Amino acid sequence: MRTLIKWVGWASAHRRNHGGLKPTLHVLRLQRGFTLIELVMVIALAGAVAVMISSALSRPLEGFIAQSRRAELVDLAAGALNRMARDIRLAVPNSVHLNAGGTAIEMFNVLDAGRYRPNRLGGDGLRFTSDAAGTCNSSTVDSSCNSFQVLDPGLLVAGARWLVVYNIGAEDGGGPLAGSNVWAPANPGVITPGGTGFAISGGAPAGETLLTLTPPAGSFSFAYASPQRRFYLADQIVGYRCGGGQLLRFTRTDSGAPWFSGAGAVQASNVTACSMSYQPGSSQRAGLVTLGLTLTLEGESIELFQQVHVDNAP
Repeated sequence: MRTLIKWVGWASAHRRNHGGLKPTLHVLRLQRGFTLIELVMVIALAGAVAVMISSALSRPLEGFIAQSRRAELVDLAAGALNRMARDIRLAVPNSVHLNAGGTAIEMFNVLDAGRYRPNRLGGDGLRFTSDAAGTCNSSTVDSSCNSFQVLDPGLLVAGARWLVVYNIGAEDGGGPLAGSNVWAPANPGVITPGGTGFAISGGAPAGETLLTLTPPAGSFSFAYASPQRRFYLADQIVGYRCGGGQLLRFTRTDSGAPWFSGAGAVQASNVTACSMSYQPGSSQRAGLVTLGLTLTLEGESIELFQQVHVDNAP
């Protein structure tokens, strides 16, 4: 914008009336904008700068997005594997069980555990009958035939469905051996039958709990006595299965039911590969569960492995 200043004399009438020449100031303002050529040049330069900036930042931005996606996948896979590892560590010894394809795993979940006193004179095992108190050579404080004493005053019983003693996890021809494996119940056996009732009775000595069992058939005997007199109370069966691009977690209370099916709690989505293997171990070394999980999302894939040591000392 340019400003012109012009001095102009007064007219003669003003000169006569006011006795002289007085100047007046007229300001003329001329408006001026950009030409078309200037606008085209500015647009061209701005476009060139934008192209250079986008070229310089595109690779870092793509790398950041890819890294964020991988971090999300790693977090999901690690969370799922850690959940599986926790359930495996809480399993009844020698109860970890895999299907033939290595895509499903299940185990008895430990509700509580402790050490017991034998409930029959002259023996180290546990037997339960519906006979009248004092008629079965009982060694319990109340002489009942369907109870035993636990060396724990705060035993958790609510929700218990099975009592397990010295589960050695024996197999025959690749399948569980009846009476020596929790997956093949028998009487005598290593796990009480489904439907057994559990209740805490009064009269236990200080520092102990008197636990009463009610087997559905009226009587049950454990096949083996635990050398360390250990026992486990289990409340449910926990399992995981891969299928349909998901890792699912299941729970059930029927030990005789087939492998988990139907809907379960989703632990991970976008699962493209899944592997599970189990080495039972021995009395000298712990068992080992190896878990593998592959997740894929928008062209990004991650694969995580985790090994879980299992204390199978019954």
